[in-house]
Amino acid sequence: MPDVFAPGNLVRIKDFQFEDGSRRDKYLFVLLRNDGGAYVISSLTTSQNKLNVSARRIGCYFDSRISTYYHFPAGEVLGDGNFSFDKETYIFFKENVRKLDVETLTRYGDPTDPFAVAHITTLNNEELKKLLQCVVTSTFTPQDIKAEFTAFMDSL
Repeated sequence: MPDVFAPGNLVRIKDFQFEDGSRRDKYLFVLLRNDGGAYVISSLTTSQNKLNVSARRIGCYFDSRISTYYHFPAGEVLGDGNFSFDKETYIFFKENVRKLDVETLTRYGDPTDPFAVAHITTLNNEELKKLLQCVVTSTFTPQDIKAEFTAFMDSL
């Protein structure tokens, strides 16, 4: 079985527990993996444009109120499969890029359920670089993470 938590993968975790104790299904992008941990975008991708930002194509955008954000148009195929978000989808990078332990992530859901932790698609290197670059340019990303992501981008 391929590594679900390899860099570039979009993963869905059933019944993910958030910092506030709430639980719901969650998509996350794996940005980098090393030493048993995975840097992921741990916020929910959202189709709720409550910040009223504008975007038309896939990619990184800047808004002075929130720094950078990434947009996925509805219906645009991502990565190596045929997955697309049903609605316009955004990732806002405020305090949501963190290193999570892969062992902990693999324990989510019912172990007899093959879809408890599911690989959805894998971004190609160019798509992953664009997403990483957007994270690196965010004013909310800690400097040490920026350095690791920059080195990783240079290796792709």
